[in-house]
Amino acid sequence: MKNKGILIVFAIFVITFIVTILQLKYLGIKEGPLFSRIALLIFININIISLLLLVFFVTRGLSKLYFERKQKVIGSRFRTKLVVAFVGLTLIPSILLFVISSRLITNAIDKWFSMEIQKPIKDSMEVAKSFYARERERALSYAKSISSGTGEFTNESYKVIRLKKPDGSDIVKGAFNGKADTEVISTEPGDVIRAVAPVRVEDGISEVVIVETVLPRDIVNKMEAIRMAHNEYSQLEAFQSPIKLLYFLVLTIATMLIVFLALWVSLRISKGITVPIKELAEATNAVAHGNMDFRINTKREDEIGFLIDSFNSMVKELKDGKRSLEQAYIESDRRRLSMEAILENINTGVIFLENSGRVVTINNAACSILNLNSANTIGKSYKEILEIIKSEDLNPMIKRLSGKDSSSVEKEIHANINGRPVTLRIYLTALKDSKGEAIGTLVVFDDLTEIIKAQKALAWQEVAKRIAHEIKNPLTPIKLSTERIMKKWDGKAGDFEEVLKRATRTIVKEVDGLRGLVDEFSRFGKLPVINPVACNINSIVEEVADLYRDFKDITIITYLEDIPEIEVDREQIKRALINLIDNAIQAKTEKILLNTYYKPAVGLAKIEVIDDGTGIKEEDKDKLFLPYFSTKKGGTGLGLAMVNRIITEHRGYIRVKDNEPKGSRFIIELPLKR
Repeated sequence: MKNKGILIVFAIFVITFIVTILQLKYLGIKEGPLFSRIALLIFININIISLLLLVFFVTRGLSKLYFERKQKVIGSRFRTKLVVAFVGLTLIPSILLFVISSRLITNAIDKWFSMEIQKPIKDSMEVAKSFYARERERALSYAKSISSGTGEFTNESYKVIRLKKPDGSDIVKGAFNGKADTEVISTEPGDVIRAVAPVRVEDGISEVVIVETVLPRDIVNKMEAIRMAHNEYSQLEAFQSPIKLLYFLVLTIATMLIVFLALWVSLRISKGITVPIKELAEATNAVAHGNMDFRINTKREDEIGFLIDSFNSMVKELKDGKRSLEQAYIESDRRRLSMEAILENINTGVIFLENSGRVVTINNAACSILNLNSANTIGKSYKEILEIIKSEDLNPMIKRLSGKDSSSVEKEIHANINGRPVTLRIYLTALKDSKGEAIGTLVVFDDLTEIIKAQKALAWQEVAKRIAHEIKNPLTPIKLSTERIMKKWDGKAGDFEEVLKRATRTIVKEVDGLRGLVDEFSRFGKLPVINPVACNINSIVEEVADLYRDFKDITIITYLEDIPEIEVDREQIKRALINLIDNAIQAKTEKILLNTYYKPAVGLAKIEVIDDGTGIKEEDKDKLFLPYFSTKKGGTGLGLAMVNRIITEHRGYIRVKDNEPKGSRFIIELPLKR
């Protein structure tokens, strides 16, 4: 590239030299000194050649930009706009400057060579010539007068010399040849004006008279300045047209140079912007097609460099993020497959609903329990499933879940699926993302039908055992009493009547015990149908608490929250609470707490019966509500079973927990509406 530039400069000088020689030979420019003519022509030619080069580069740059724009090269439109803007901002003022400057230069040059300037310079020169001519004529006149003897010279400013023989001066030699003449000799003090005239005699010239006068140096200097000014002006006058042309060329080149510089600067600036933008576009396209290893290697210290560095950093972060996402996706997919495998192999039904209620996921267990087909169910509304699960308990659960403060609902419901009665334990929970926005609903349920049947079978087995045991106990003394009567009767014993009376009393007593057992069992099996009405649960608790406030050594404490009216059978709930308090008293308790709470999120009222008695063993808690299971000696085991049945009939739930530091805590949960 450097050698190419040297060759271009060398070619310019060669072309300039050749063109200058040709101009000197054929254009006929002969006025003025040779050096001035050559310098002027070289300067003009350099300007012309430079102008041609400028035109070439401008044309080349614009042509390249035109083809880039035609080929829709990235950044060509921006470069065009920038070039037009730069040229527009420089061209108009440059043209105005050119027009004004050319007008001023033309006027100035015309004024330089106008008659107003020419006449004083020429007149000054004429005055100087006349002054010298006058002094020379005066000196010659004096010399001739003296040589002819017609006058006597008395002017002290002139010096008279007589020579008998010629010296080295040409005019002296001419005078000896009969010619009178004058000359001007420059000396340090000033110019010497010398006049020579021959003195004629009959036989020839006897001598010559020389008259000299010295002009002062200051006058000589002024005369010389006038002469030099006149000569310079005459030379400039010969170059009037070339000077005008030169100035016009300078202005034109300056204008073109400004325009070209604007074009060049705009091309350079736009290239400095569009080339990185092109690289960025190509890099973006490469990254968009998945090439995360693409980097822009351009090193710059400006804002474009900062943008490139930011892009490279962004691509690196995208690569790291993509790798993390891929790993996260692989891990998520692995977890999804594991979760799907778990969902497809567990016996619990699982359904996921999106916010609109559309079924997204349903596992095999759910399809089996609800007698559904997975392919036909996914994508449908949950309302179509509700039509299959004919239960009045589901709609209240869904309404509770849609409440503002509700996050989960759990309940045991009875349903009829295709004519088959089933009991389901359903858990509904609203799923939310990290921002707390709801993303759907998870439904988890188990079919408790067979479990309940098995529990009932086991319960009735236990009941049968307990009844057999309770019946067997009185049958033994009845049998022994009967055998004793028969023995005394056969032996005709004297105390037969006494034995008969005692045995009869024993048999009657045991029969009455059997009758009481049968009556208790009958009452358990024939609990009256509940008749729910809206009432205040707190008033029921207070009414039950008042029954025990006068009991000795028993303290009843109540804590009651505000609870809306609830639909319950008042007498049945009182009966259940009384049974729980009686059990607490029999457990040697000293203080009983009756608390009520309201859970609006799930629409439940909660009652707690807390005692500080002996408590319940952990192994007995699972059997506590089974019929004929009792931890008390002589107990029938039907009291808590009856309480459990009452609460269940109200669609509620009862459970027992340990109380700290001692005692038991019975918790009853009842829905506000059935």
